[in-house]
Amino acid sequence: MKEKRVYIDTNVFVYVAVKHPEFYAACREVLEALVNEEYAGYGSHLVLFELFGSLSRISVEAAYEAATAYLDLPLHILHIDRETLILARDIAKLSHTTYDAVHAALAARNSVQVVVTEDLSDWRRIASIWDKIRKKHEVGELTVLSPTRGTIR
Repeated sequence: MKEKRVYIDTNVFVYVAVKHPEFYAACREVLEALVNEEYAGYGSHLVLFELFGSLSRISVEAAYEAATAYLDLPLHILHIDRETLILARDIAKLSHTTYDAVHAALAARNSVQVVVTEDLSDWRRIASIWDKIRKKHEVGELTVLSPTRGTIR
């Protein structure tokens, strides 16, 4: 990931916040590398909303703490516009994904080359249709990277 543009999916933040036994250490390393500016980090308000929403089920205070910590990170916050939604629609139709279609569209529309996630089922489906998306929308390649499993093809 060195010196790449990297979009960090919501689950990375959740796994660090809840200290998930399987994913915590690897996800924390991703965030430490972000703080150390080893790569250019990207996120969105969608990540913030998903983070707050999922953690609120456990603890509203934990959700607040995680959300404010997210806002303190050196992230470029990407914004959703109509063109992003058009791209997300096509990704969702082909991959049968929901929120991750929007995350993928945000990354693609902003020339972000890498998505870091542990949500492998949805992102494998997105990766499987990416050539069709690239041709139709003239977007770049996208690498999906799992902190615990490496690059997903």
